[in-house]
Amino acid sequence: MSNATAHSVNGIPVTAESGIDIKTALAAKPFTDWLASVDTSRFTVSSIHFQSMDMFGPRVGFVKFKCDVTDSQGKFLPGIIFARGGAVAVIALLECEGEHHAVVTVQPRLATGDFEFVEVCAGMLDGSGNFAGVAAKELKEELGIELDEDDLTDLSTLAGYPDGVYLSPGACEETIRFFAFCKSVSREELDDINGRLTGALDENEQITVKLVKVDDLVAVPDAKTIVAHSLLVRFGDQIPGYSA
Repeated sequence: MSNATAHSVNGIPVTAESGIDIKTALAAKPFTDWLASVDTSRFTVSSIHFQSMDMFGPRVGFVKFKCDVTDSQGKFLPGIIFARGGAVAVIALLECEGEHHAVVTVQPRLATGDFEFVEVCAGMLDGSGNFAGVAAKELKEELGIELDEDDLTDLSTLAGYPDGVYLSPGACEETIRFFAFCKSVSREELDDINGRLTGALDENEQITVKLVKVDDLVAVPDAKTIVAHSLLVRFGDQIPGYSA
């Protein structure tokens, strides 16, 4: 059953399934960012219906909604959107005795059905807009590596898409920005990192850190990891301390 109270945004009628607070959904950053991005000269949105909303503590994590939308000729277009906000991904490189190793995480990903899914370090934005800060935070939580924000190379900006990359634009507005860094470590430090158990306990993360050859990143069935490798190949010479 939909929420009967009348609501609207930018003149568009808004409804929601029972139990969803429409004001909270309308104020959610994933939704407001999406709404601001819509090209209103090409899309005509005549209604929005919130179907589900997941809270991460006090913050809206995910929100799913359906729009009635047409193009400028009145033709109906697909209008189901799963909004989760932006994210960051980091390709972490460790140099030891003249060899470079890529650091990946291994963790359960129920959506894939794989309990040991391999991918580069990544995490959702916290709403602050501080991309590099979130990237550094994820490195500490997932890899146990502490860095200053200034140590990160912004690969997305170098590639010409500073707002990030869409990975599933058919139904999801999520964009991911890519960063990289390279750090020299001793053999002892390298061995200590490989196989390390990490993750934020309050987020129920179960993460194992693994070292792989840089070229092996393309063998991982994860889009952001493959994109990260592609950016590394293209812009690796601009990452301090790294040479292909």
